[in-house]
Amino acid sequence: MVKNIYIKEKQLNLDKKDRQILYELDLDARQPASRVAKKVGLSPEGVNYRIKKLAGSGVIFKFMTIMDTAKLGYTTYKVFFRFQNTTIEIEEEIIRYLTEHKYIQYVSTSEGMFDLNINFMARSAEELDTILSELNARYGQYFAECDLNIMVKTHFFCRDYLVAENRASGLRKPVYSGSNPDTVELDGEDEKILAILAKNARVSLANIAGRIGMSPDAVGARIKKLEVAGIIQNYILFLNPEQMGYSFYTILLRFRNLDAENEGKFFQFCRQNPNIWFYTKLLGPWNAAVNLDIAEHNTLKEIVMIIKREFSDILSGYSIMLSVKRDKFDQYPMGAQGLPFASKKRAFSLGLLFPRKRTPGKKKGRENV
Repeated sequence: MVKNIYIKEKQLNLDKKDRQILYELDLDARQPASRVAKKVGLSPEGVNYRIKKLAGSGVIFKFMTIMDTAKLGYTTYKVFFRFQNTTIEIEEEIIRYLTEHKYIQYVSTSEGMFDLNINFMARSAEELDTILSELNARYGQYFAECDLNIMVKTHFFCRDYLVAENRASGLRKPVYSGSNPDTVELDGEDEKILAILAKNARVSLANIAGRIGMSPDAVGARIKKLEVAGIIQNYILFLNPEQMGYSFYTILLRFRNLDAENEGKFFQFCRQNPNIWFYTKLLGPWNAAVNLDIAEHNTLKEIVMIIKREFSDILSGYSIMLSVKRDKFDQYPMGAQGLPFASKKRAFSLGLLFPRKRTPGKKKGRENV
């Protein structure tokens, strides 16, 4: 079990305007403060002040640029680890190694069946095998279990719980993490722009232009082309819900005899639930994962009971994980180097993984905003 638990800072008391601002930025994290101001009934200066406060207090973890990394030639794998025979220092060392890895998008420590929730990126099964073999050589003795899943298609839903009403009329485009056959070739300038936007979705055109030696208009045109090509899908918020009095849960689900009709019903259930903001279809030991922000534990119990009741004919198992701390979420972690796009072949094989051992376990700004 992860020992270096997340120490909550003082929660920020959010009023209605704060929640409206968060909601609007989650719909489009790049929209200017002036546009948000018109929607929430504040001055642009007032919106800017509140955004800085929300970011500075830790409520906003990151202004996220969501990318369809399959178009960049990558398959994304969601891997869950359970620790064994560790110390606090060893776990911190492993987390630091994963956070600094250039092919790892997401690092989260958890409580429940697994201790780590990690997103790996690889261009082939062979490359994934190399990444996992290096990790295994360093720290394999500390992993009691490792479940590897291919992320097929992901949806980020609007966080309707922030405004207590279902106001989002449209559905965001899905993010294909390993199933879209079309790849897009980028040049060096595109790569630099993506690398900057991956760190901060609200960074200004002028800021990007100054860093890469290009005019703001040229940067804007390139970003537009990346959006039209489907590489950039959305600009959203990634929050630290603990700072608002919520808990961040992930539910892993295993289905049996899942057909398109039942899969669609479950997807619609997730889309319509105001607390569920993330859904991903998986291939592997688990068939789906959903993320939820929950203010009261009874709400989580009610959602789980509904899933068990409404989908009893297809649900064969589930596991609930409490996300304790997020150390990294970067959809373009490799930066602007090392991206050969000459080959358009991608393999979806799971590749060679650590030996699977079932051992008795625990129960388990904008810069310039």
